[in-house]
Amino acid sequence: MSTLGALKAEIADDLVRGDLTTQIASAITSGIRKFQEHRFYFNETRDATFSTVAAQSIYTGDDLALIPKFVTIDAIYKDFGGSVTELTRVMPPEIETLSATVAQQGEPWDWTYFNQSIRFYPIPDAAYSIRIQGHYRLDAPASDGEADNAWMTEAYELLRCYAKRQLALHVLKDSEMMANMNAGLGAALSELQAVS
Repeated sequence: MSTLGALKAEIADDLVRGDLTTQIASAITSGIRKFQEHRFYFNETRDATFSTVAAQSIYTGDDLALIPKFVTIDAIYKDFGGSVTELTRVMPPEIETLSATVAQQGEPWDWTYFNQSIRFYPIPDAAYSIRIQGHYRLDAPASDGEADNAWMTEAYELLRCYAKRQLALHVLKDSEMMANMNAGLGAALSELQAVS
C-alpha cells in the first residue's frame, strides 16, 4: 500500500529535486482538493447509515460525519421493520413551507439537502434507519504514513501527474514537463473514470 510519504518521495525522485518538500506537499494537497469534486468508484457510498430521532427534522455531521461531505446524494432509503423504501427528494423551500404550516410528525417520506444538512418531512416520530447513496468528498490522508487512503492507493498516479504538472507550471517553469504531465494526467483521469 502506498502512502502520502511515499508519493512525496517518488515525486522528489522523479524531479531529481530534494529541495521542494513544501512545494510537493502543497501540489498534492491542491490535487486532492481539485479531485474531491470528481466522482470515482472510491468516493461513492451506499452504506452511509444513521437513525432518525423522534421530533428531529434536520440531520447534520453530528448525526453522521459523512452528511456534510456529500457532493451528490443519489437517493435516501428508509428501512422500517424490514421494509425498505426510497424517500422522495424535494426542493428546500417545499419542506420549509410544509414544516412552517403543519409541523406534522410521522414516518418520513420526503427529504432535502440544504446547508450540508438533510431535512425530512414529516418530522420523524420515531427511530427510522436511514441509508444514503451518493458521492462524497473523501478526506486526504491525515499523515504521511496513513495506510489505505484511496487517494494514495486508487488515485496515486492521478495525483502524481497533477502535482508534477503544478510544479512544472508554478515552480520549475518547465513547459515541456508540463505538456508531458498534462498527457499523463489525462490518461490517469481516463483510467479512473473508466472504472466508475
